[in-house]
Amino acid sequence: MSTELRHLGKYELQKRLAHGGMGEVWKARDTQLGRYVAIKLLRTDMRHNPDFVARFEREAQLIAALRHSHIVQIHDFQVASTSADGEDTMAYMVMDYVEGQTLADYLRATSRKGQFPPATDILYLFTGISLALDYAHKQGMVHRDIKPANILLDQRLPNAKPMGEPVLTDFGIARLQGAASRTVIGSLLGTPLYISPEQAQGHHGDRRGDLYSLGVILYEMVTGVTPFRGANTLAILMQHLHEMPTPPALINPNISAELSAVILKSLAKKPEDRFSSASELTLAMAEAMHLPPPARLLPLPASDLPLGKNANGVHLSSLTPTGGLHIGVQQPAAGPYRQAGNALPPQRAVTTPLPAATPSQAAAPAVPHQPAPADVPAPPRRNKGRKIRLIAFLILVLILGSAGLVLLKGHMTRYKLRSTTLPIRPLVAFTMPGLKHLPLRLLFPTGFLA
Repeated sequence: MSTELRHLGKYELQKRLAHGGMGEVWKARDTQLGRYVAIKLLRTDMRHNPDFVARFEREAQLIAALRHSHIVQIHDFQVASTSADGEDTMAYMVMDYVEGQTLADYLRATSRKGQFPPATDILYLFTGISLALDYAHKQGMVHRDIKPANILLDQRLPNAKPMGEPVLTDFGIARLQGAASRTVIGSLLGTPLYISPEQAQGHHGDRRGDLYSLGVILYEMVTGVTPFRGANTLAILMQHLHEMPTPPALINPNISAELSAVILKSLAKKPEDRFSSASELTLAMAEAMHLPPPARLLPLPASDLPLGKNANGVHLSSLTPTGGLHIGVQQPAAGPYRQAGNALPPQRAVTTPLPAATPSQAAAPAVPHQPAPADVPAPPRRNKGRKIRLIAFLILVLILGSAGLVLLKGHMTRYKLRSTTLPIRPLVAFTMPGLKHLPLRLLFPTGFLA
């Protein structure tokens, strides 16, 4: 499209801002409201395909449903006639116009000066991006084209840092490219430096592909180069698939081993080996940089969470076995949550109420109150069973003693001993706590064993 002014409905195109494999983005003026907007136009060879235009419209509807301060807003979608006979049409999206530069522009400027962005600026940037990505992922949207050119640095807000407030744009473009193209190379044109291994294989992937791309950006911000470079797209894709990146600390010796480990984890080949969310990556990065964790990324207290969900948006019913009693135990906070001076507010431990006291328990003598852990079950009572077994043993001894007495009397008759009253002495006596004195007397004649 030429740079001369033209109109699309009430919008007057003024300046081309960017162009890529899908089309162009123009700065335009809304002639009715008198404000500036950004308009994304489809490429000429795509706008004549009705199926692709329909997909583009559905994508615009999905993105328009995302309402977040760090995601560019879509206000309108139109298919306008661009010829007098109405045969030629143009599909376009109308978005917020963000005053400022892109992250790609910012990185080029710092690179020319031989500098790296300050750690505080990197953390500030990633905090905003993490909030936007986590929000979009929870809505079921995956960006699939995270790169510095798609991160705008909004400088309209007075409280933003000099670099600007990060705003994500071009959601869903990579998915549309994959739907329109039959080849992997065609769907990846323009994004091989930041693409995930699963996308390099032609798969759409999930949110962890976005986290991989975020790791590539972090790598570039602290080293000045992307982890994989090559003479052509195919060479770069093969590196994403099969080669390990050079540890960032070997390129920039000022990078700590902890930060290098965080970056390499985000660039893991297998999605399951990466971080599970953008916020988790950013919090780990803050800890590795020895900076306070951004308060906006810390989990909400349990009282502020939606009913039935935990801090990660997971339904609690999926974490508890069906029919089982779930007793919550408060776990110590991990990683950056334990950093000095940035402790999380205490959370209430979930406890299970104790059963009401039985009459026998109510009648027990009072003892000083000793608070016990609410979640620790009382030890089983074994003293009662032990007493029963001991009483049974004593009864058995008594029976055996009586039998021995009968045999002893028969023995005495054979020796024709005199029938006299013999002294009786107790040989064994047992005394048990809680039982009366129980003597067991075995009768032997005096001098019998002499």
